Amino acid sequence: MKAFLPTICLMFLTFFNSQAQTAPATNPFPSISTLTTWASLNSQSQFDIAIRAVGFKFEVKEPGAESTAYTYIRKVTVNEVNYTDRIVYRITNTNSASIISLVTASTDLVSLYTPQLASFKNNNCKTEMSKDKNTTCSCYESVNFAIDLCDERVKLTMGDGNKYFVSVAKK
Repeated sequence: MKAFLPTICLMFLTFFNSQAQTAPATNPFPSISTLTTWASLNSQSQFDIAIRAVGFKFEVKEPGAESTAYTYIRKVTVNEVNYTDRIVYRITNTNSASIISLVTASTDLVSLYTPQLASFKNNNCKTEMSKDKNTTCSCYESVNFAIDLCDERVKLTMGDGNKYFVSVAKK
């Protein structure tokens, strides 16, 4: 019986230790499939509900002549470094098209999203960001969407860093 109790304790320790190691990712981002679904909504109120589910909070509404932009932010800490992720939902005033732009420095979006874009056609980039010598962009296209994926080298107060950008536009 004395040997049985330590064995049970060891089993519990092993179980709880393995549970701690399989914790969810600290900084989840929506998949390309989710981003294209959101871009297809053409409804800020529906987008608002969806984006809050991944931790973003509404920050500002910017009305324009042809479209309105809604900016959401979330504060995250990765490896004890604080970041602010931004996602902008821009919808035409006629609800005919929408663009979702996600900007972060907290996660390498190029590595995250490039494998998800295997079924998209890779095009030459002609966006403003791709013309910047400090930015590397890859542009993709499907029948219904245009997607730009960029890695921008930025100067930080404590050295160089990277800012990642993905834009999903409904055609």
